[in-house]
Amino acid sequence: MSLAVRRYSEALLDIAFEENCEDEVYEQFGALYAEMKADKDFNRLMTEKILSSEELKATVSKILDGGNTYLISFLMTLIDRNRMDEVMEMFLDFERGYKEKKNILEAEAVTAIEMTEEQIEQVKKELGEKYGKTIVLKTSVDPSIIGGMILYVGNEMLDASVKAKFEGLKKQLKSIQI
Repeated sequence: MSLAVRRYSEALLDIAFEENCEDEVYEQFGALYAEMKADKDFNRLMTEKILSSEELKATVSKILDGGNTYLISFLMTLIDRNRMDEVMEMFLDFERGYKEKKNILEAEAVTAIEMTEEQIEQVKKELGEKYGKTIVLKTSVDPSIIGGMILYVGNEMLDASVKAKFEGLKKQLKSIQI
């Protein structure tokens, strides 16, 4: 990540928190990022020099009509300084800083069957107590793990799946010499 990306994203982060509109900026900037990531043509339109600065500003204004004024000003500045090609990287750095300041930690739980709301809340509670952060938990289903759960928290992985236990048992049995 370039120093410019870091400085721009930190500037937006600072103003958003100072003006108590960080959630709104995060939501709107995230929606723009998601659309750019999903639609390659839209991404090209926004980041490559296909449109003039004035046309790009008009496009951004129309897309974010009624949006957060600080975010719109931020994007206009990026357009003026020919930095729209770095906007997606800026969002990712903004998101990192936002979650850090909000004390949010993302985790993912993979289970063999769908988790109940009670189970989800219990996992969030336990992880929150362990890490001292607000947990945003994504869940997914993978029947191949047979049972149990695989947790991904930050850079950590905890594999408490039945499949992993079977694999461990299999290795133990192979190592036994008769």
